[in-house]
Amino acid sequence: MDGPFAHDTHENWAADFCQSDALTLFPSEIGGEAQSVLATLLTAACARRGVAPTALDEEDLKQALLTAVARLGISETARGYVPSLCRAFLEDLQRQGRIGNGLVLGRYVGALRQAYLEASAATPAPFQRPGAKIGRNDPCPCGSGKKYKKCCWKSDG
Repeated sequence: MDGPFAHDTHENWAADFCQSDALTLFPSEIGGEAQSVLATLLTAACARRGVAPTALDEEDLKQALLTAVARLGISETARGYVPSLCRAFLEDLQRQGRIGNGLVLGRYVGALRQAYLEASAATPAPFQRPGAKIGRNDPCPCGSGKKYKKCCWKSDG
């Protein structure tokens, strides 16, 4: 399921949820951003493998939440509610008969809260070097037996 028809369907499903009473369970901070979040989640998840919403799996939703949705410019106060909103949306899609496994997928997406908060943070976690820094006089990591400064150091910089 690809193309403008699919995108319109996802937008309509998100709009239906946002206009229902289900959105009243969430604080007003998320209300203005809910439709774009939900449509982005569904569109990105379906586009990952080019499948219809009925064929979505956990990995599709995980990638959509942690990449496409995490990149949206969502306010700091609303960010904490996004996984719960996505969970409620997926569960609602099952209640409406639009997808068959919405309860399971919704619980899975809700459990990704911490991973989502880390992925959508304004400042990324600092890079940690996996090992010690290579010194100029250390043996070259390429295995030549030469000192690093006489082997690969000049070609790296």
